[in-house]
Amino acid sequence: MLVHAGDPVSRAGVRALLRPAREIELVTPGEHVDVLVLVEGTVNTARLEALDRLRARCSAKTPGRPRCVLVADRFAERDMMTAVRCGVVSVIPTETVTAGRLVSAVIGITQGRAMLPPTLQAAFLRQLNDLRRDLLEPNNLTLSGLDARELDVLTLVADGFRTDEIAAKLSYSEGTVKGVLHGAMARLGLVNRAHAVAYAMRAGVLS
Repeated sequence: MLVHAGDPVSRAGVRALLRPAREIELVTPGEHVDVLVLVEGTVNTARLEALDRLRARCSAKTPGRPRCVLVADRFAERDMMTAVRCGVVSVIPTETVTAGRLVSAVIGITQGRAMLPPTLQAAFLRQLNDLRRDLLEPNNLTLSGLDARELDVLTLVADGFRTDEIAAKLSYSEGTVKGVLHGAMARLGLVNRAHAVAYAMRAGVLS
């Protein structure tokens, strides 16, 4: 885990909070980084773009860009979607930082958990809803990357139906069913039907 800060005092302070945690290995620039803690006073779009460039540099020698914990004095709700695009998983206001919260946020990233203040969580959900309403739904898409027809077919695949049975249930030809599955798998890099079903389940669109 790497700590990056706008000033050396903030960097030293955050490293001091994290150092006692045995679960966390602090590294220096140039080493493998899986989690990045960014400490800033004011975070805006420009700073987030700079963060994304820093993530790219961190991943130059290792696969995958590190995910981020953001510690900031000021962070605008309108920048939540940009923050997520730039790898931010958790946000901790500077005034509420403790060793326990910081360690929990860093470990949480490795376990797939996010930590957001209630106001930012609500803002993110509103922005996701706006994205779905204004961009995805008019184009028959979902947040999973699967369109409604693909979801209908995959739901029946997951239920164990054969191609001919799916075609009958949806009033499609068998060729259409195969085309829908092939298109989804080709677009998302999936290798077979089981992989496509697993993808949809991980995306939360199939239970």
